[in-house]
Amino acid sequence: MRIRLNMLILLISFGLPFQGSSQARRLSLEEALTLAAENNLTIKSAEAGKLAARGSYRMTNSLFLPGVSVNYTGMSTNDPLAVFGYKLKQERVTQADFDPAILNHPDAYENFNTRIEVQQPLLNLDGIYARKAAKNQYEALAFQAKYTAQNIRYEVKKAYYQLELASMSVNVLEQSVKAADEALKLTQQNELQGFVKKADVLEASVRLEERQDQLRQAVSQHEAANEYLAHLLGLDLSTRIEAADTLVQELPQQHFRETSSEIGNRSDLQSWQKQIEAGQNMLQSEKMKFIPRINAFGSYEWNDRKIAGMSVNNYMIGANLRWDLFSGYKNRGGVQQAGAKLDQARLQYQDYLSQSRIQVNNAKRRASLSYQQVRSKEMAREQAIESLRIRTNRFREGLEKTADLLMSEALASQKKLEYIQSVYHYREAIFELELLLEKELNEPVVSQP
Repeated sequence: MRIRLNMLILLISFGLPFQGSSQARRLSLEEALTLAAENNLTIKSAEAGKLAARGSYRMTNSLFLPGVSVNYTGMSTNDPLAVFGYKLKQERVTQADFDPAILNHPDAYENFNTRIEVQQPLLNLDGIYARKAAKNQYEALAFQAKYTAQNIRYEVKKAYYQLELASMSVNVLEQSVKAADEALKLTQQNELQGFVKKADVLEASVRLEERQDQLRQAVSQHEAANEYLAHLLGLDLSTRIEAADTLVQELPQQHFRETSSEIGNRSDLQSWQKQIEAGQNMLQSEKMKFIPRINAFGSYEWNDRKIAGMSVNNYMIGANLRWDLFSGYKNRGGVQQAGAKLDQARLQYQDYLSQSRIQVNNAKRRASLSYQQVRSKEMAREQAIESLRIRTNRFREGLEKTADLLMSEALASQKKLEYIQSVYHYREAIFELELLLEKELNEPVVSQP
């Protein structure tokens, strides 16, 4: 048992730091947030979605800008109508071409056509409102990408201090293992001198095994926290990360400062508002389908019997008015669908806004409660540490039982862990409130463990 204990202590105290020293990255919280902003895959995905929406919006420029295309066609045919038409376009028609025998049974004839076409939209009201809706969708995704980045910041802050919490827990449990081992040694010595019974030695041994098991669990949790933070930062999962900022630190303010619960300008809510605007414009677009569309067109072409020939040219310009008077209730159904989707978006927004306000109020209550718990856990920890110090001195003098010492040591370790966990929960509540309010907050002071 003594050999196993020494191996465990060496592994935790020396092996892990040495293992991470070759590739460990010591990061402050701000450095971690910067890395996440640059490398996080979720943020990059949201940005890609925003760029795709911007591309969709830019496609609607075709409502105002002309469309220009160039076509080159080579053809050989003996179709009577086509042959006469091509000769006419090439200005090669002669009196002999009107011979019925030639008209009805012409020889194969070639035509090479170069054509430039222009399409110019003039009045498409439904497209104009659809363009506005596309812009609203782009703006909505831009706000959503911003909120995604804020949410990742929240996750990074939690994961950063979760890693520090796991590291501090390992340190506390290392000390507990050492204390349990010392208690076992003293108990074994006292047994040899006849001061304690075999049952006391067994109890101390069980206590040591329990502490070792808790230490192994803490090491496993530390590894999991390290991997999750590396994932958020876009680093290789095997990268060892060391937190430069401590979980428990002195801060200048003594009490939690109340903040406004105004959240109307939060990015995700602004995204909802833009989606509603998009729905309004889509409804107008559907209604505008009952209005005629007007578009202009034009073309200029060259025809020749030679491949590269462009000897004969002609042009055509015109305008087109299209008015769909009846489309089998397709347009009417589109209006009803767009109106229903708009109502749905408005109702969902009101529900989301109400839930967000509840979340803000709950987060503020959790932050206040967590701060009070930090204060009470700090006091309980100090009392447990002092009680352990007194009992340890009395135990060495033979004035305390092994069971009492082990119980006191267990209580001290538990209170240390509860204290650092309460600090973490307080910070987590503050981070959640920062996300819900989308602003940085001042934190109250907490003391060193």
